[in-house]
Amino acid sequence: MIRTIVKFALFVATLASAQGLEAQNSYISQQDSLLQDYDYFFRQLEQIHPDPYSAFGGKDGFDKAVKRLRNELANCDSLTPNDIHVEVTKLISALHDGHTYIGNAKAPKKIEDQWVPLKFQVIPEGIIVNGYTPELKALKGAMLCEVEGKSLESVLDRFDKLVVSENRYGLMGYACRNIGNTNTLRQLFPTFNKNQISMKFRMTNGKDTLVSLPFYPNGPLWENIVWTSTDERFPKKNFEYRFVDDNKQTMVMCINSIVSADIPNLESYGLKSDVIVADAFAKMLREMKAANSQRLIIDLRSNHGGWTMIMYAALYELYGKRFMDTDLGMHYATKVSEGWLKKNNTTLEQFNQNSGTSLKMGDFIERPSNISSFDWFMCADMNILKAQNGEPIYTPREIYVVTDVHTFSAAFHTAYMLWKMGAKVVGVPSGQAPNTFMEVTLFKLPNTGLECSVSNSLQSFLPTDHPMAKTFIPGIQLSYDDYRQFDFSKDAELLFIEKLTK
Repeated sequence: MIRTIVKFALFVATLASAQGLEAQNSYISQQDSLLQDYDYFFRQLEQIHPDPYSAFGGKDGFDKAVKRLRNELANCDSLTPNDIHVEVTKLISALHDGHTYIGNAKAPKKIEDQWVPLKFQVIPEGIIVNGYTPELKALKGAMLCEVEGKSLESVLDRFDKLVVSENRYGLMGYACRNIGNTNTLRQLFPTFNKNQISMKFRMTNGKDTLVSLPFYPNGPLWENIVWTSTDERFPKKNFEYRFVDDNKQTMVMCINSIVSADIPNLESYGLKSDVIVADAFAKMLREMKAANSQRLIIDLRSNHGGWTMIMYAALYELYGKRFMDTDLGMHYATKVSEGWLKKNNTTLEQFNQNSGTSLKMGDFIERPSNISSFDWFMCADMNILKAQNGEPIYTPREIYVVTDVHTFSAAFHTAYMLWKMGAKVVGVPSGQAPNTFMEVTLFKLPNTGLECSVSNSLQSFLPTDHPMAKTFIPGIQLSYDDYRQFDFSKDAELLFIEKLTK
């Protein structure tokens, strides 16, 4: 009996040892696979990105930074996909490239992922409160000044080392979405471990007030959030338009996303549209022409982009051949790489043969700075445009384009092109820089399958020493007093233009 017990004990010990070894091997395998994904991401970054090195002081600096972080990750007691995402994002934040990022696994919601009961908005002068629970109504429109005793500028400096952004307004946009989140606050303030946060606000009466705000988990509380008002006269759906005055002198078109229903296989890109952009724009302009309408407002707020070439047809309908004759100053240099060629379903040999070039991997393709040919247009029925014979359908006397910090990518391009054609830009600077990296090449990490993105083009819209090379400043910006005058309405910019033109 004793011998049986001893044998059983030995069997259990051996089994436990084997299970422990198996668990260890599984752990090592997971860590190795994540590090392999890490290496793969940076190999792709080097091959695809137009300039991965300058932000690190050159290739040597880049190599050292990548190696140093890899060593730190390899020496972690445990390693998760989220760790890779967070740490790599910190490293590539130096690129200030909003189109380059590493994928992030969808982590399950955690009980500690909690929020302060406020929502925020960027205005030209800073960050204000535009959503609140009823008991915090006094904070409506209040300007955020400090977090945990640190000035907003100091907090934004900390954000700059944690997230990817292209300018200060991009940082403020990110702060608006995340400044009240407990997990974000722990990254900003490593020793933070409280059940409330201290924030200082400049109230609408000009007085500074220190407030301690509690945290709440996702749940029913957020159904009670009170938002600042909107004006129902203004359209809200994508490419919806309407006259907003009885005399039909002011037309407003809302554009939430640069997508069009006539794009082949649109849904395969995860996008959907019921509107053919060229048709909607043409119909709107004809209605304006019939009414001899003098004013068009194009609302591009909270528009994260799409395909820039979709808007060429709309702008041709608006300006005619003058649009194609104008040097827009939109310079692009696209880097040739395996990823870029794969994205375009071609090989280097085929591309060179079709374009009459002798490019090598790593070479750049320069694109003309104006839209001189219909070949660049993304429109299913080109005959409609050719029938214009170079004449616009209608060009109103005044054209305004409204932007905010989230007017990005193709939406930013649209605002920029309208500006080059003479439109007045109103609102908040975009979080995208005019001189930046652009056009994405997507790929998946081999082990985790996370989808990543790397810019493959260098975009230069303005001289490098131009004051707006990194931040596109609207010609008309509202002051804090202007927003207060319109009761901090979400449509304050549109109401401001309406008042301006009366």
